[in-house]
Amino acid sequence: MLRAIPPRLPLLLTAVLLGCGGDGGGDNGGTPPTTTAIAKASASGDAQTGVVAQPLANPIQVVVTDGGTPAAGVTVAWSTSVPGATLAATSVTDAGGLASNSWTLGTVAGSQSAQASLSGASGSPVSFTATAAPAAASELEKVSGDGQQAAVGTALANPLVAKVSDQFGNGVAGVDVAWAASDGSLSAPTVASGPNGTSAVNLTMGDTEGPITITATAGTLAGSPQTFTATATAAPPPSSDITVRNDFFDPGTLTVSAGTTVTWTWAAGATSHNVTPVASQPTGSGTSAAPHSYQFTFNTPGTYNYYCTLHGSPTFGMRGIVVVQ
Repeated sequence: MLRAIPPRLPLLLTAVLLGCGGDGGGDNGGTPPTTTAIAKASASGDAQTGVVAQPLANPIQVVVTDGGTPAAGVTVAWSTSVPGATLAATSVTDAGGLASNSWTLGTVAGSQSAQASLSGASGSPVSFTATAAPAAASELEKVSGDGQQAAVGTALANPLVAKVSDQFGNGVAGVDVAWAASDGSLSAPTVASGPNGTSAVNLTMGDTEGPITITATAGTLAGSPQTFTATATAAPPPSSDITVRNDFFDPGTLTVSAGTTVTWTWAAGATSHNVTPVASQPTGSGTSAAPHSYQFTFNTPGTYNYYCTLHGSPTFGMRGIVVVQ
């Protein structure tokens, strides 16, 4: 005997099925996880070396896959922020999932970068690097060291510096720069440009006061030769200081030029002393203990003897000489 199905049972079964089966979205709310990925190709063209403003020898490449299988017909976006660099804005993957681009380097020497992007793909963006070498040397320019002065027989405080560069201003290494001076001596007649393109020399003045011309020459480069100037000044007067020590003057004989002011300074801890002329000059200091100083200007050439009356005399003991030329 068949028993009738209660009218509410189909509704209950439907509710159970809906509660257990859900909407098919699982924990991700109905959006399946992405299976698209982008990565560098095996022959990616990454880490190449080239020349500024020139295309790299090999294209840069990425591979796009979907579920691990190469994806054809996918548009990849490319970008770079390096001044002067160029890339196609987009490229489309081929049957093997490869997207390629020709990269022309920017105008600044050194490390450069570019990126490949695919929205929503894992691994995006993909970064590439390249090293840009300077272009051929085209110009010589003055950098620093011009217009200095120094006393005859002494060296300038700073070197004279010139720079060899390409058309974009990047320094170019390994270019010989010849240096010459109208007077004095240079540290080297030729100095090759260094990694930053600079060539530098030091100049020691000769024995003649006045202007000196220095030139830096690098073949037929634009701006060659570059001209620097320097001025040789008079030699500084010798030291005009005498230290008054216990029982002696230091130095005992001092040679100065006419018009020099000589200063006697009592050394720390010195007992009482004085500076007394044998003749009319210097005028004399009077007796004092440290700390003390005394000055006198010698305007007339000659030899001037002096002594300390407490510890010497014109012929022995604590005495000194100033020679004025």
